[in-house]
Amino acid sequence: MTKKELVEYCDLKKEIEDLEKRIDKIHRMTEMVSDTVQNGYKHRAVVFGIDLTRKRKLHIYENKLQNFYDKLFEEQNKIEDYIETIPKSDIRQIFRYKYIDNLNWLQIMHQMKYKAESTARMKHDRFLEENL
Repeated sequence: MTKKELVEYCDLKKEIEDLEKRIDKIHRMTEMVSDTVQNGYKHRAVVFGIDLTRKRKLHIYENKLQNFYDKLFEEQNKIEDYIETIPKSDIRQIFRYKYIDNLNWLQIMHQMKYKAESTARMKHDRFLEENL
């Protein structure tokens, strides 16, 4: 496991969050569209229909999201397997909090009951430097 792979995993999680927000935004939009057309000089007609562009876009995004979920699941399994091989318990916990639970350094500090936020980060970085 490399630092690049760990960072890529975190980036993939962020990309999934962004895609989920886009899909949610499309779901909140109405399926129906309307347009007013002029029928002669003084007459107008309103035409209603289903927004096929919205439907296609939603289908594409949902397929992408499923592919991202599949990839994320594979990566998460690799990372969990890697974390289990770490010999020291405190380092395993830090990696779990950081990469599996997606906590920031301040939250990890509180979970680990450290006095400084940098303690967990430094242990994490030292471990990566020594083992990669």
